[in-house]
Amino acid sequence: MEKILLFSDDEKLFEITKQVTEGKQELIWGNYQCLEANGYPFADVVIMHFDEDKIRKDILQPIIKVKGRLGHLTPILAVIENGSMQDIFSVLKIGVYDYIETIDDLEKYQKKIQDIILWDWYLKKYKGG
Repeated sequence: MEKILLFSDDEKLFEITKQVTEGKQELIWGNYQCLEANGYPFADVVIMHFDEDKIRKDILQPIIKVKGRLGHLTPILAVIENGSMQDIFSVLKIGVYDYIETIDDLEKYQKKIQDIILWDWYLKKYKGG
């Protein structure tokens, strides 16, 4: 069973993610305080939630920190609420595999999670990750 690590300070996002993964993957919830203290487990896939406040502070540093600890091949899905095109471009350039701007469409969010899990499978099978 794949492990998904969700970094979010929003309990609602955790509940929605739990709902769309339907127990098919192990979902681990960590907040950004855990990220700062490196107090989180290893995972196959990471979802990072960036609300407007997180975007204003620093959107790139948390991604760099996760990639540094879990490896640069760890697939990351970014949830970027109200981000600019520059924010989206920046996270993709630094190594986020995919993004979604809102989770209002649960089917679309579920599909993004399934796609990121497929990336993990591909990387492990063909890239030795």
